[in-house]
Amino acid sequence: MKALILTALLATPVMAQETSLTLHITFDAASATKLQEAGEMVVVSSYFWGDPVPGNFLPVNEMGQLYLGGEEATVWPHEQTLTIGGSLGGAPIGNVAAPMVNVNVYSARITDENNLLDCGIVDGPTDALSKSTQEIACKLIGG
Repeated sequence: MKALILTALLATPVMAQETSLTLHITFDAASATKLQEAGEMVVVSSYFWGDPVPGNFLPVNEMGQLYLGGEEATVWPHEQTLTIGGSLGGAPIGNVAAPMVNVNVYSARITDENNLLDCGIVDGPTDALSKSTQEIACKLIGG
């Protein structure tokens, strides 16, 4: 019976939610130079979640949120545009009120054990954030 309910929940049609986001990542001259000279890369980490809808019985975290998945890309420190959200295609987004995302960018700690970057974040509903390119500017910590 539980499997039947789970199948019904996961198959329930939901309002169209855009889950693909475009990120434009930039680096000031000092951060790009320092990271490139050191051979250091940059991690773009995305965490997807949502507040569960009534009747959801999938496990939630300690904050009462349903984890929808994550994505991580390790890239070279130069201006670039990335698309995220592809992993949500198979996520149970019908079980959340609205899919949400939190994106953090930091140095990969390949050549330096410390994070060297101070970058903007992206945080909010994927549908609203998908309407325009999200800008993430990076500089050196303390710079």
